[in-house]
This record gives sequence, structure tokens and C-alpha cells, in this order.
Amino acid sequence: MDLNSLPNEVLCCIFDYLPWKDRQRVSLVCSRWNDIINSVHYLRRQKLVLYNYGKAKFFSGVGVQLLCRQKSIEFYSNAMLDTEELLDTIIKSFSTGSAMVQSLSLFLRSEHKLAFGLVVANIPNLLHLTELKISANEALTNGVHIDSACLEKINISFYQNSLCRLNTPRLHTLHLTVRYRSEMDLLSTVSAQLIELKVSFISKDHVAQLFGCDFSSLKALSILLENDKYISYSVSPVLLRPLDRTGIFSRSIVGLETLRIVDICNIFDFEFLQMFSYAKSLKALTINYFKLVGEVSELINGFKGLTCLNLEGCRKMDAAKTLELPGLQTLVMPYKQLSLFSGTPMSMLTTLYYNNAAKDQTNFVKQIANAFTNLTFLCLQHFDNELDTNAFLHLNLLTKLRALVIQNMSVNSHIFVNCPTMLQLERLVMDTIVTEVSILDVIPARFPSLQTFVISNCFLYLIPKDSAKCYMTFDDLRRQMHCCRISTKDSTIFTNHAKQC
Repeated sequence: MDLNSLPNEVLCCIFDYLPWKDRQRVSLVCSRWNDIINSVHYLRRQKLVLYNYGKAKFFSGVGVQLLCRQKSIEFYSNAMLDTEELLDTIIKSFSTGSAMVQSLSLFLRSEHKLAFGLVVANIPNLLHLTELKISANEALTNGVHIDSACLEKINISFYQNSLCRLNTPRLHTLHLTVRYRSEMDLLSTVSAQLIELKVSFISKDHVAQLFGCDFSSLKALSILLENDKYISYSVSPVLLRPLDRTGIFSRSIVGLETLRIVDICNIFDFEFLQMFSYAKSLKALTINYFKLVGEVSELINGFKGLTCLNLEGCRKMDAAKTLELPGLQTLVMPYKQLSLFSGTPMSMLTTLYYNNAAKDQTNFVKQIANAFTNLTFLCLQHFDNELDTNAFLHLNLLTKLRALVIQNMSVNSHIFVNCPTMLQLERLVMDTIVTEVSILDVIPARFPSLQTFVISNCFLYLIPKDSAKCYMTFDDLRRQMHCCRISTKDSTIFTNHAKQC
């Protein structure tokens, strides 16, 4: 068969299976293949990674032309990279202003800094660069000065104290890992121009400086605390002054629309949350791993415009008042806290992520249907016990349900046997579950209108009980549901002999 008789779209699908090096060799076959492989279809998706400890001349073959046209590049600084060939290629590629790179990642993992520094020095000449990630485990004694007229997104993480300066007038998104005061000083210089900020604190000692920043343009703020497991954090009376409308922080967060606070170590207290009480424009709020005392519930109720609330990992510590958020559309349920939402009808809620700790699961769907009458998407996740045979007895009460997701748990193989037929369900996802393959037997009959069925990273066991019975295979399922798109990525059917069915 002559491959050149195929249209370009088909050749693209074929070339997609080739690794990057083979694709470069194939590009030498003819001018048509060269044009396809060097088209935007590939250049916008592929990433050139310059990293290899094993070859002294591994950079050979990556010439100026390739480096100039590549849109995404990763540099891993090491002894193999600081060669005359590389340094010369970087200068010729990046100094002229002709390089097309849009996304650049720099990782300094050794004392060899020449290539690292040379790339940083040429950032002003990268006229199409919009995204930069820079990470270093070495102390940069002379610091880093990033000067760019086009950079819009920057991700910075230094393992040792290094001074960083930014001259980036178009910067609107910053992801910053804070280990030292210098990173907070950096943030304060650019905070007023940011639209999105994600800040990961390795120590609580620097959190307080956040409340001295001007966030007048900020729409999305994400705060993660990833260390300091044993010392609680409380806001000093001095830092609480913004609550009197006199501080720059309280005035500048009025326009904040998305707030995410993740405190896995349970260090922050209610006073910390109070600092955000003036963000009256909030539409999406994530508070993870906090204690849901009454004061926290009252604070959440103060954000009347919320459409999305994520309370994953939160636990009710007292008789917390119910949450009254009639405009809520998406809810990630706190750990076994359905009672928090049972007092007020929430007719706008369409998306629910739910977990359960009860052994008897006969009525939990009925409770969900009573509390949230208009659900179209339901995700069941992280149940303490196996999802049992009676769990879906009342699934038909969710009359508007279009998508059902079951993930990260063990599931009884007869769960769909006792499930009523759901004519309206269009999408079913089983992600990282353990069960028997017989769970597949009744799915075509129970969900006749399915358009998508995803079986992802699942462990389906075939336990023979009747040698004459034919058990469902993935191919059988596709033949029975020929109008449904079925994906079985990384999922396997195991027998007691470890062979796939």
C-alpha cells in the first residue's frame, strides 16, 4: 500500500504513534512527510526535552533550526549540557529574536549553570514566550532577573534562598513556592497586576506577609500549606486590622471570584479564614481539611454569590449550623456531612461529589434526591465501605441525572442488578474500582441510552462459578453497545490464573 495515497489527517494519526526521534527520521523520507511532521499539529503539542546524563554528546543533532521552531522546550541543567556546542546553539537560536518558543521550563539540578544562565539572559529576545517555569535546587548567588515584554504566566520554585526580580508588564498568572522571605518580597512587587495566584507555603512563617499585598486585579487565589505539621497558625491582632476596612488587603480582595485554601496539616484557624470575609464577589470557594465549626459555616453563608463549594476533607466538630446557599450549582461534599445541606432546598445544584461512611447504603440516594432535586452529575468517591448491592435501588429518583461517576473504591458486582433502568443516563464512568467482571453483564439493559462508558484503571476479576457460563469481555460489551463509545484504558480482567478474559 502506498502511504502517500492517504490524506494528511490519516498520516498524522499514523505518525502520532512514533516517538519523537523516529518522527524526526521519518521527516527525511520526503518533503510531504517533512511538512506534516513539522506542522503546527505537532509543534504545538510536542515538547523538546534536553536531558540525558548518559551521553557526552547527546545534544548532537539538535540544531539551531530545530531549537528555533520548537514551541515547547525543557532544559535540565547538568554537566552534559554545559558544552560549547549547546552554548553556541542557544546563542544562535535565542539571541536573534526568531525563536518560536512559547513555553519554556528551566530546571537547575547541578552546579553547572552556564546554559541555565544563558537561556535566562536571552529571555528578552524570545518574542513569543508566554509561559515560563523556573526551578533550582542550587543557590543562585547572583540571583535571577527575568525581563520579558510578553511573559504572561510564570512558575517559580527555589530550594535555596535566591533573589528573583521580575520585569514582566504582561504577567497575569503566578505560581510561587514560598520557602524564604525573598519570595514574598517578589510577590509584593507584582501582586497588583496578577489575575491568578497560586502560592504554596512550605512554612507558615511567611503567610502573614500575604495580607500586606495589593490584589486589586486578582480574580483567583489558591493557598496551600504543605509543611509545619505540629504548630498551629493564628493571625495576630495587628494583622486582623484589615477586617476594619482599613487595610490594603481587605480593600483589594473585593473583586476576588475564586478562593482555594488547602490545609492538609490542619494549622490554619478561623481567624485566618476571617481575613477573606470581604471577598464578597466570590463565586467558587474551596476550603479543604478545616474543622467545620459553627463560625466557619456562618462565614461560608456570608458568600451569597457562591455557585461552587468544595469542602473535601472537612469535618463537623460541633453542632454546626446548616449551609444556606440557594444559588449553589456544584458541591464537593465534606466528609459524611449531608446533614449540613438538608435544611434548605437547593434547586440550582446540578453537580455533586459525594462520599459515605455508612455500611447500610440503601437510602443514601434517596436522601441525595430529596436534598438536591435537579442533579445532572453525581460522583461517588472514597466510600469507607464497599458500594453494596442496594446502593442504587432508588437511582431512578434522580430523574435528571445524565452522568454517573464511581471512583476510588470497591464495588459489589451486583450493584446494577438491583438498579432500575435509567433511560436518561448518557455517561457512566468507573475509575479505579475493584469488582468482578460480572458487573458489566446488565449495563446494556440498565442504561440503554449511554453515549459514553469509561472503564479507567479498574481491576475486574473473573471468578468462575459455572464452567458453562460465558462471561462478558470488553469486546462483547462493545458489540452489545454499538452506539456507545467505550474506553477501557489501563483496565484489566483478571482470572484466577492471571489471564485476561
